[in-house]
Amino acid sequence: MKCEIIHDLLPLYCDGLCNEASRQEIEAHVAQCKECRTLLSEMKGDAPISVIAPEPETEARVLRGVKKKFSRGRRRAVLLTVVIMLIFSVVLTGAADVPRPVPYSDGLVTAELAVDEVIDLYYHGGSYSSFYSFSREIGGRNAVFLCFDRTLRSDVMPDREGHLCIGNGLLTDFETATYQVDRRVDAVYYLVGDYLQLPGLAQDEFEQAAAEAILLWER
Repeated sequence: MKCEIIHDLLPLYCDGLCNEASRQEIEAHVAQCKECRTLLSEMKGDAPISVIAPEPETEARVLRGVKKKFSRGRRRAVLLTVVIMLIFSVVLTGAADVPRPVPYSDGLVTAELAVDEVIDLYYHGGSYSSFYSFSREIGGRNAVFLCFDRTLRSDVMPDREGHLCIGNGLLTDFETATYQVDRRVDAVYYLVGDYLQLPGLAQDEFEQAAAEAILLWER
């Protein structure tokens, strides 16, 4: 509230004639303004005070200004809340689709050879988002390497059956992904790693990276 308006309202304040909202505004202003505080002290002195009544609409104008200020504050608070919620929603949505590799645990994946030479793989880790795979020779054998991943979104989805098949040069779960592999597969490994970089590594680097691979099946 401006000093000029305070000056107009101080006589009413001293006589106890202003309403509660105006009184609070005046007291808050006087607490911070030395000039108005001094004027108020003089008005409260023993000397007669010549009361000049403010214009009829002064107090109403002041109250309208206060209401506008609070209204703008509320709008800013609401807008800030909406922006924060929007940012949080975008971040959460993005995080919900970030893949996380499923570390291997005993019995996570089992494998068996069917009579038609198809290798059946069964995932027992509950829900998963997708899986990665590639084939490469290691130790003189054609091997398939694979790894499952999950996301925040897949964690709240119903569990998948988790049945993969290797046959006719393809590895697929018929739902999320299909990869081309060697037509003859001698071994299947579970390997957590960067499936964009692993296939392109030099043989010695690859064998070092594959040292932690878990053998799931072999002929």
